[in-house]
Amino acid sequence: MPSRQRRMPNAGKPDWYVSHPIAETLLTAPPGCGKTEGIARWLRVLVERGELLPPRRALGLTFSNKAKANLRSRLRRELGPRWWRWATVTNFHGWAFHLHQHHCTSIGLDPLEIAPQRGWQATTTRAICREYECEEEELQRVLRSCKLGAYDDDTVIERLDDYGMGAALAYEQRIREAGRRDFNDLIRLGLLVLGEPRVVSLYRERFAVVVVDEVQDLSLAQFDLASPIAPGRTLWAGDAAQGIYGFAGAQPDLVVERIRGRDACEIELTASYRSSPPVLRAVSALSKALGGQDVRAASEDEWEGRGRLVSLRTKDARQEADWVAATVEDWMDEDPALSVGVIARAKGRRKWVDEEIQRRGLLAEIWDFPAHRPSIVELLVRHLPLVDPALDRGEAVEDLYLRCYVDIDDLDLDSQDELNEVFDTIGELVVEMSLADIVSGIRISSSPEDPVGPGLHLLNGHVGKGQQFDRVIIVGLEEAFLPHYRAMKSGRAEDLDAELAVLHVMASRAREQLVVATCELVPNWQGENRRRDPSRWFGLIEAEVDQVIDAR
Repeated sequence: MPSRQRRMPNAGKPDWYVSHPIAETLLTAPPGCGKTEGIARWLRVLVERGELLPPRRALGLTFSNKAKANLRSRLRRELGPRWWRWATVTNFHGWAFHLHQHHCTSIGLDPLEIAPQRGWQATTTRAICREYECEEEELQRVLRSCKLGAYDDDTVIERLDDYGMGAALAYEQRIREAGRRDFNDLIRLGLLVLGEPRVVSLYRERFAVVVVDEVQDLSLAQFDLASPIAPGRTLWAGDAAQGIYGFAGAQPDLVVERIRGRDACEIELTASYRSSPPVLRAVSALSKALGGQDVRAASEDEWEGRGRLVSLRTKDARQEADWVAATVEDWMDEDPALSVGVIARAKGRRKWVDEEIQRRGLLAEIWDFPAHRPSIVELLVRHLPLVDPALDRGEAVEDLYLRCYVDIDDLDLDSQDELNEVFDTIGELVVEMSLADIVSGIRISSSPEDPVGPGLHLLNGHVGKGQQFDRVIIVGLEEAFLPHYRAMKSGRAEDLDAELAVLHVMASRAREQLVVATCELVPNWQGENRRRDPSRWFGLIEAEVDQVIDAR
C-alpha cells in the first residue's frame, strides 16, 4: 500500500465540504459523523460555485439500496425536489444494468429481456447445491471468482471448467438454458461495456464528478465499474470498520490501496453527532481493533448527565431474556418516546428474548420482516388474493412473485431489486408461516430522513446497518454466536474481522445507552443447554463500561 497520503488542509473538519475542490478524494468517516450529509452539501456547494451545471452532472454510486435512498433524500434536502437535474444516484447493479442496456450492442450483445431476479437465482442455487451436495457459500464464492471481471461468456465457461467445480458449471449452464443472467453477470457485462473507449469517453463528458459511498463493501470488480468515469474527480467514502460484506466478495483493503494509488487526498472525520461519550468508548475500542481510529462526541457538553455503557452477565438465555424484557419495560414506562433496539448476530440467538417479550405482552416491531416502499407492499397486498389457495406454499410464493413482477417496468431495476429482496425473506419465512401472515407483517419503510420510530425493535446485526436507536441491547456475545462458528471454523483473519465489523455496526447503532450481554449457558438447536465462553471481544467493551451487572 502506498505510504504517502495527501491530506487536505480542512481534513477532519465537519465543514470540509465548504472549500473542498473537485479532486480524487478518500473520505473516511465512522458511524454518526455526518458523511452522507457532508457529501450532499458538497454537491450543493459545487452547484453554487458553478462547477456542477447541467447537462453535466454528478454520478452517485452506492453498494446498498439503503445507502442509495439515503443519499437521494439528502440531495433532495440540499438541492430541492428537482435534485436529479444535478445528480444521478444508483447502486452498482443499477449502474451495470444501465451500461449494458444502453451500450450492449457495442460488444455484440442484445439488451437483457429479463433482469436478474434474486428469488429465481436463490431457488436455482439451492437446487444445484442439493443435487451436487455442496455448500451455497462455496458455490457463490467460486461463481464470483470465475465471473467477476471483464469476461465474455465463453471465457466464463472456460474459467469455470478450469476450476473444476461441477456444481458451478451446472449452475451456469442452467441459467443460460433459461435465458437468464445473475447479478455477477451484470457486473461483468458492465465491465465489458466500459472496455469500449467510446463509452468511457461519453460518460467522462456527462459526469463532472463521481461519488462512491460504502467503499468498504466493494469488490475490485465494482471498483473497476466506477474508476474509469472521472479519474481525478472521484470522491470515495466509507469506513473500513463497517465492512460487513466480506462473505459477499468485498475487498476493502485492496480497494483502498487502489484509491490511494490514484494519488487521492484524504479527509478523516472523527467527531460523532450520533452517540454519547460512553457509547463511543465501546465503538472506539472495536474500531481500533479493526485498525480504525478513536471516535469522539462532537459536543460532549450536550450529553451532560446522559449516556451509559453497561455489561451484563447471566447464567442462561432465559435469565438474560427476563432481564432484557424487564429492563425494556421499565425504560418504556419511564419514557414512551424512546426507541430501543435489541440486536443479535442472528435471529436464532434472539429467540428467547422474543419469546419473553411476547409472553409479557410487550409491543415490538420485529425486523425479520422486511421494510419496503408502499408501492412494493401494495403490489403484494393486491395480488395475494389472486393466488390459487390449492397451491402448496412454494408454488404459492412463486405465483405471487410472478404476478407482482409483471406489474413492474422492465427497466425499473430498483423496484425489481426491492421485490427480489422481499421474496428472499418470504422464501425463508414461508417454511414456518402462512403467506398471508408474512405479507401482513411486512413493514412499510419510512423516509431515510426519518428516525426510527418510538418503541421496541427486535433485529439482527446486518439488518441494522444505517439505523439508530436511543438505547441498544446486544445479546449473544458468546463464541460460536459472535464470532459465528463458521468464521471460527475457517480460521481466516478476514472472516473474523468481518464478524468484528458486525459487532462494531451493532454497537454504533446506539445513541444514548448501550448494554452488551453474554450467557454461560445457551441452548443448541435441540434445546439442550451448552456452556459458552464469552465472545473474544466482550472484554474489549467490558473494559470501558460504567457498570457491570452480574446476574448469575
